[in-house]
Amino acid sequence: MSLRKSRVLISLCAFGGFLLIVIARGWNGLDQIPSDPGYDYIGERVQLGISVVEVEPYLYAEQSTLASLASLLPLEHRGLFLTLASHGIWALCALVIFRELRRHGLGAVISVIGGLLLVTTPWAAQSAIGNYGNVRWPILVAAGVIFAAEISSKRPRAMSLLLAAVVATLSNPLHPLLIVPLLFGVVTLAADHRRALAFGAVPLGIGLALNLVNAGASGHSEKISSFWDGAGLFWMSGQILPISVAAAGLVLSARNIRRWNQRQLLAVNLFVLVVLIVAASYQLGGIADRYFVTPASLAAIGVMVVLADFRSRSVVIANVLSIVLAVILLVPTVRWFFIFPYLRSADGWSSQVERGREQCATEGTAAVELITSNGSSRTDPIPCDELLQQ
Repeated sequence: MSLRKSRVLISLCAFGGFLLIVIARGWNGLDQIPSDPGYDYIGERVQLGISVVEVEPYLYAEQSTLASLASLLPLEHRGLFLTLASHGIWALCALVIFRELRRHGLGAVISVIGGLLLVTTPWAAQSAIGNYGNVRWPILVAAGVIFAAEISSKRPRAMSLLLAAVVATLSNPLHPLLIVPLLFGVVTLAADHRRALAFGAVPLGIGLALNLVNAGASGHSEKISSFWDGAGLFWMSGQILPISVAAAGLVLSARNIRRWNQRQLLAVNLFVLVVLIVAASYQLGGIADRYFVTPASLAAIGVMVVLADFRSRSVVIANVLSIVLAVILLVPTVRWFFIFPYLRSADGWSSQVERGREQCATEGTAAVELITSNGSSRTDPIPCDELLQQ
């Protein structure tokens, strides 16, 4: 088998494994419409037509594209399509992480673990797994890893930076934070290789300018800024743990700043992004579980890179630390592996559609409200004409 075919086969196997894990986590919510952003946005696409790129309240394309594609399908299939599409994006982002880390010389096993750290992130169980409105967060993780890895290599690839920047810009309002690794590159890269940085900077700058014009930097008007009575370990750990790990990693790395190798620079870039993303998310949206996914994944990958680098100096200590890290990660991963009730409490979307059609046909109802994933939120009334024409 040729080397190229071998790499393709390995990538396919990795993608398949990542996808199976995400599907397993979200199995009970496969045929659901998430309560946020809900179905009404898809209904708008049915009424107003396909929309790919939106600029209000900020620049984005991922949610509008998925909703537009779903609007082309029969009504009863839209929940399953959106869930599986979301799962596929998560798995694809994990594959990007795997390939980028492997190119960086971290080896197949460690690179696979890097992808797994995304798809098994415990804090995705509340409202992210299978939610077409939250695919922006795994996309930001993948883009962050690409930027950190490319900048820490001696010869960054312009096309990788460009593609990552474009996708991040069209999916996440926090994309300007990726400019920070580029600033590292200005300092660390040879002059001949700095031109590649412009390929990443231009899309990020354009996106930042558009968002500032459209929405400024005010964020959500209503947000939770402090922990509430009864906030449990899930919420407190999701908000505090990633930034604590990143801050500790940066402090330890600063001790030998003049002797950083490529892996240490990669870890530092990841930790810096964690700190910035946590701060920006809190400023714009307060405390919310969707903001935990990206920092938690990047912080865990950063720690893994540090351990991989440390192994070259002390295998025994690196093994001990790896076991400790695995145990620490295993507990919340097992506890919060499967999706929470918010994503799986409604009856199947397809069965609700069928009951709605029966109600329209037998009771003379003009429109029917369906229930989204939390089991209580209802859609705007869906006209019987739309239900019966499928």
